[in-house]
Formats: sequence, structure tokens, C-alpha cells
Amino acid sequence: MKLALTQCKTMQFCESVDRPAPVREDHLILTVSFCAVCRTDAKMWREGHRDLALPRVLGHEITGVDESSGRMFTIWPGEACGQCRYCRMGRENLCEAMRIIGFHTDGGFARYVSVPRQSLVPVNGAVASHLLTFAEPLACVINGLSHLAPKQDERIIIYGGGVVGMLAALVARERKCRVTVIEKSQEKIARLQGLCDQNGIGLIKATVEADFDMALICCDSPIAFSLGITKLRKAGRFGYFSGLEKNEQLDTVLLNLIHYKELEVYGSYGPRRAHMAQAVDFCLRRPEDLAQLIERVVRPQEVESILPHVLSGNALKYIVDFTAAGEVIPPGKRSSARLSPVRCGMNSLPEALSTIFSAVEPASASWRDRAQRKVDMKTKPLGALGRIEELAVQLCAIQKRLEPRVDCRRMFVFAGDHGVVEEGVSAFPAKVTVQMVRNFLEGGAAINCFCRQYGIELAVVDMGVKGDFDDHPLLIKRKLARGTRNFTVQRAMTPQAALTAIEYGARTFLEGNQTEACQLVGMGEMGIGNTSSATAIICGVSGLAVHEVAGWGTGIDNKGLARKREVIERALALHKPAQDDALDLLSAVGGYELGGICGAVLAAAASGCCVVLDGIISTAAGLLAYLLCPEVKEYLVAGHRSVETGQRAALEIMGLEPVVDLDMRLGEGTGAAITMNLIDLACRMMREMASFEEAGVDGKLS
Repeated sequence: MKLALTQCKTMQFCESVDRPAPVREDHLILTVSFCAVCRTDAKMWREGHRDLALPRVLGHEITGVDESSGRMFTIWPGEACGQCRYCRMGRENLCEAMRIIGFHTDGGFARYVSVPRQSLVPVNGAVASHLLTFAEPLACVINGLSHLAPKQDERIIIYGGGVVGMLAALVARERKCRVTVIEKSQEKIARLQGLCDQNGIGLIKATVEADFDMALICCDSPIAFSLGITKLRKAGRFGYFSGLEKNEQLDTVLLNLIHYKELEVYGSYGPRRAHMAQAVDFCLRRPEDLAQLIERVVRPQEVESILPHVLSGNALKYIVDFTAAGEVIPPGKRSSARLSPVRCGMNSLPEALSTIFSAVEPASASWRDRAQRKVDMKTKPLGALGRIEELAVQLCAIQKRLEPRVDCRRMFVFAGDHGVVEEGVSAFPAKVTVQMVRNFLEGGAAINCFCRQYGIELAVVDMGVKGDFDDHPLLIKRKLARGTRNFTVQRAMTPQAALTAIEYGARTFLEGNQTEACQLVGMGEMGIGNTSSATAIICGVSGLAVHEVAGWGTGIDNKGLARKREVIERALALHKPAQDDALDLLSAVGGYELGGICGAVLAAAASGCCVVLDGIISTAAGLLAYLLCPEVKEYLVAGHRSVETGQRAALEIMGLEPVVDLDMRLGEGTGAAITMNLIDLACRMMREMASFEEAGVDGKLS
């Protein structure tokens, strides 16, 4: 099989490819096992390159086997002349006549690749072969750090917490440095926090600390470049590792600090062959760390679909499997914060839901980049408006415009009863659900007050309440049954009922959207016993023990909490729901209102609407939607931090960070309502706040 770039944004896949002859006598045909996707590959797919001759098979982060000897190799992707002055001085990575695999010659996005024998790097040790695709970026890092010559206990600040930045951090930690990584994406911070904690790496958005011994720039931001210079002590070392964005300007006042501080500045590009050997040794020593940097292992046919995500800057490492063996990451090796989601049960989904899934597109990376540039040029120090800036950028990416609006805001409160209440898991009896729904309809609940305050349109959706209601302007009737079954003795609902609940939730959003298109929707809930259901789902997905997740819910005491934990443990042991199967989880231990929220989330994302989750229940439902369709994550906002620890576990899996923390645990959508108002404010800031140029203010603050 082979994947060739034929023109910008067009790849041609060929399933059947004969084994070719070597390009020259000094070449070997390597059978490719895995080839990772580099951001350079994605950039060439998007915009080509003036020296790139098409068609071309891309890919240079390769692991393969010599079939004649059975030996495993990775490759140094260069082909040096061996004669120029740089080759003679041992710096063959700067060869005057350098040719690069995957650029000048066909690369590793194919089952076979012709490789110069001098570029083969043997693997003398046991390691999962897909992890060896990290050798080339690791070698680049080793080259960059070799100039800085880090010493034990020296402080290094690294800008950019992507794969390369984290590899640099791991190598620097192995050399006993004190490492701080600056990463602007909260998503990446959440996903990589476990890896950093395990290795003693600081991973933060910004720091007021200074006087670092070394700075290494592992992203293309001119701002990061400038900040790296300011953070260095006198006589510090500056590593210019990553090329900057084109056509950007640098402040000469900042550049003069190189002069005044007598900084040592080192540029670094591709690695030498010796660095590749060192990188292979690192792969053999640290396989578990590298495994946590994998986004997903994909088939060759999927490569073109994941390239926009690579370009967004939010992805970790995608690895292409040419062995036809499928997923290679052993079960249980992923941290809960990095669970690689899959679409579950697609073959059994109704056509309406399948249509919704196919309509969910990743939020636009190009619009996100443009929005970030616009925010950075506003009359304020960079990042001074914190999460407000992030919300503004997210809304721009979702709406694909730089002046986002949320003219229509809706709150859906999905309600349902739970059979597990029979087990004494709640401080309130089941009849409170129907009583509270009536309170919503009469306008007397907290969520009514919040929605009136913020001008949010409110609707209450009866998904499965043990009671009947007269028609009411606020009420939407979607009742599947009068509560779920007791999930400690049988499944909460049938698989078909789970699908219907999701479909009803999706229909609820879409029918409301027919009247007026909604740009911002909040997800509230009501249902006595539903924290037990949500906790069971989160435990099932995360693999965490029940005692790590279960909280007090609606005010139970310590004995009640112990009872609740025991009930959930029994239910999970009974049903053993599949960790990555949303339908199985919902059917086994879910609730009708959770299914409704899940469907509404999916429909909202498919409609290009931002979704604000509330506490643990709506977050668990959002997690189900995320498992079914991972792309919905880019449309989700975590409204507030609940006191329920289970919510935090679910948010970590999705890489979300709550916007506000007010010690709330009411539910109903109250936390979401507060954040919806902040999102409206973020959009107004984006539309109305002046830039430095518009305001006639000199310079850009940093």
C-alpha cells in the first residue's frame, strides 16, 4: 500500500503495491512497519513547498524491517554527500547536497521505502516497534540540546508543550535539569499532566520566574521566541529550535537583550546520524513515557483526515500502521487523561444519528489561529484576559468568523428518575424529581432565576420522570419510561432504549433550532439518584476505583456515601461495561436524561453550536458523546468546577478545564448559565475591543 501527495490537500491511496527494486546499489528496500506523521508532512499537504516535486510519498519518521535479515531499523532521513566541508567536519546534517527522504525522494507513507544503507539505524534491543518512530524527532531534540550543553540542576524553560517540547523536557530531565514547559493550550496541559508529574516536569501556561540558564523554543510563535530571551539570566543559552511563523516581526528592543545579557544563541535543524543512535537508546529506556505522547495509531487510509488536526497544534503524535495489524497500544497502557476515544457501536446506530455524527466537523484550526492573532493584538498584555481570551478564540473557531455572536442562548434541563434510588444512594426520595420539575415549570428554581438574569431561553425535557405533567410552554415531553431500572440487579435500560434516549435528545435540540438557530446551549439536569449513574459511567470509562470518584451527591452523610460506593461497585462488577463503548455504558448504568443530554450535545456540535456542560451529570453525558464522536470535544466548554471529584476525572479524559469555580454542586445547569454569560462577554470583547493599531497605542505589550 502507498499514500502519495498528488497536489495540495490531495492524497492518492493505492492498496496494492509491488515490492520495488532499490533506487541505487547502495540502497536497501525496507519494509515499513510504522511511520509517524510530522507537522512538516501536514504543512506540505496543505501548502506544498517550492522544492517539492509531486507526486511524492511523504513520511520520514520510519520504523521498518529488512526482510532478508529480519533486522529492525529506524532511519536517519538524510542522504549526505560525504564530500562537502560540513560532511568532512562531522556535521553531515548541514550537507551542501543534502537529500531528504519523504521530500526529495519517496518516504515512509508506503509499505516499502528505498533507503540509503548509510541512513539505516539498527535497533539492538526489545521495544514495541511503533515507539521507534519517535527516534527522528528525539534526535532533533538531542541535536538542539547538544549545543546548549545542559548540566545537572540547571534550569531550562521550554516554550511549546507539543510532542517535540515534551521530548526535549524528558531528555533534559534525564540530564538532571530542572524543567519548566510553557504551553498555552489547556487541552494539552490536561492531557500531559500525568506524564509531567511522573517525571518532575513543570507544565504551565505562564510563569513569573526568570533567570533561567537555558531557553529552548519548540514552537513557531514569535511571542514565545521573545519571551524566551527575556527569561534568561545573563550569559544564558538560547536554543532556536523551531522555525518561526512567516512574515512576522520581532521587537528589536527584545533582541538587544542578546547583546546586553551576552546571551549565547544556538540554532539547530535536523539531526546527525550519531544523534539517531542516541535517540534509539532513549526509546529503549523510556517506552512508557513515549507511549503517553501518542494521539492514535491509524490506518494509511485515515492519514488525510487527521492532517487538519495535526496542523491545529492540539494533537500529539499520530502513527501510521502499515502492518495491517490494527491498534498496537496494549490495553491499560494509556493514562485516564489520554484515553484514545473511538466511535462505538456505529453499525447499530439509527440513520438519523449516523447523519449527525458525520456532520460533526473539527473546529477550524485556521480560524483558531486567526482568532488568536486578533486577540493578541488587542490593547492589553498578552493573555491578560485569561480564560475570556480562550473562550473567544474557541467561539471564533466554531463559528468560523472573527466577530462571534451568541444572539440565541438556550438551556435544556433534562429530567429522569433512577431505579437505583431503591438502594438508598440519595438523601432525597425519588418523588423529589417530579416535584422539582413542577418547580421549574412554575419558575421558582435556581435555574429559572439564573436564566432570567442572563436572558437564556429555558426548556425542561421530561425523559423519564415518575410522574405526569400538564402541557406547559417550558415543557418538552420525551418520556421513554417512568424511570430506569435498578442497575444493581439488571441493566438500567435496554440497548434500544439507550439509542432512543440519545435520538430523543438530538431531536430536542434540532427541533428547537428550526425556530431560531442557537449559537450557545447549556446542558442542565434533574433526577434523584443521577450522581450514582454519572459516577458509574465515569468509573467505567476512566478505570478509576469507585472510592476515587464517588462523592456526596445531594447531601448524603458518610454512611450514605459508603453505601453509594458499594452499590456502584456491585453494578460495575455485574455488568462489566466496555470502557470505550458509550452505548454499553449508558444501557448498563445510565439514565434517560443522560442519554438525552448526550444526544443534544451531538446534535449541537453537528449544528456548529457551542455546548456548555454543567456539573458531574452533564459532564458524564458529555463524556458519552465524546466517546461516540471525539470531534464534539472542540465544541464543549466545562462551565464550572463541581465539588464532585468524578467531574474532574471526566474532564481530564476530554482535556477540558472548568471556567469558574464557585464551590457549587446544585446541578440544574446553574454553573453552565454563569459561564454562558461569560462566553457572551468574550464574544463582545472580540467584536468591540480595539487593537493597538486601531487605538493608536504604540507597541505590543508582553
